[in-house]
Amino acid sequence: MIGVGIVSLMVVMTNCKKSTIENPYDTYTTPKLYEEPTLASLPSSNFGYLHATVFKPTCANSGCHDGAFEPDFRTISSSYNSTVYQNVLTNNPAGDFTYRVKPGDAALSLLHERLLKSLPNTSGIMPPVYADEWIVNKSKHIKAIKDWINAGAKDMYGNAPVIGNPNPVVTGFSAFHNNSTTSTYSRPTGAGILPILIPRTDVDLWFSIDDDLTSPTSMTVNEIKIDTAMFEFDSVAAMPMTVSSGFMANDFSGSMANFTHKYDLDASIYPPGTLLFVRVYVQDANHTEPAENPSNGSSRPTIYLFTLYTT
Repeated sequence: MIGVGIVSLMVVMTNCKKSTIENPYDTYTTPKLYEEPTLASLPSSNFGYLHATVFKPTCANSGCHDGAFEPDFRTISSSYNSTVYQNVLTNNPAGDFTYRVKPGDAALSLLHERLLKSLPNTSGIMPPVYADEWIVNKSKHIKAIKDWINAGAKDMYGNAPVIGNPNPVVTGFSAFHNNSTTSTYSRPTGAGILPILIPRTDVDLWFSIDDDLTSPTSMTVNEIKIDTAMFEFDSVAAMPMTVSSGFMANDFSGSMANFTHKYDLDASIYPPGTLLFVRVYVQDANHTEPAENPSNGSSRPTIYLFTLYTT
């Protein structure tokens, strides 16, 4: 387990004389999926994990919850915002359910009930169509959803939900070659979520932002903080990001998203082998404080999604 403060990564040499980075996140042994979301390496109690492993591959298929009707399981934010504290359209004969997901109470969350029982005037037990993966992992997936709801149905960054307009969230983060939106720097393969490897030069950091009411380009706060310590951000100066119409690329969940927020990082100021932690601060017009993604309350693997390592 990684301690609080500066985290160092050891560089070891292979027999082929190629440098690799020792995985510092060996607590999380699920193999990282690079093409499909790194979120599959998050703990099963994290909503990002549920979207990556259950909602997107099982529920967001054509003809199902693919945006044609709610809940919309195509993206992380649409999945969260169309389930948590969202009023039900169908119910059991006793009318027991108010919300699709009632934080803290899986027994009164229709989403959980639909996985177990066939209700009148519905298409039956969910999911009606599924792959072998659901058959094999059904019990594990339903337990993970139940545990997530009973623990408060927090978002992927550990924020508790509120009734009404939720905070904007960061749904994707990538590092690109300077002045390029096609050439990216990658994470090494291995267990867990590893940092993005960047050279000690100018690097463009791009983020996709999502909000249920406000356009990403209309945020009232668009800032970033970068530090070598995992949790000591209170004393770190916030720096403005550039906001533009952006470009389309894969977000954390492997869905196409609009990357609109950019920060030009001069990585030459850091010595080789420096691990950098990134936090994004965005605010819409409906909130008085910016949302911090990730935050001190985020799980370690979620924080690792926002890490860079200078080579």
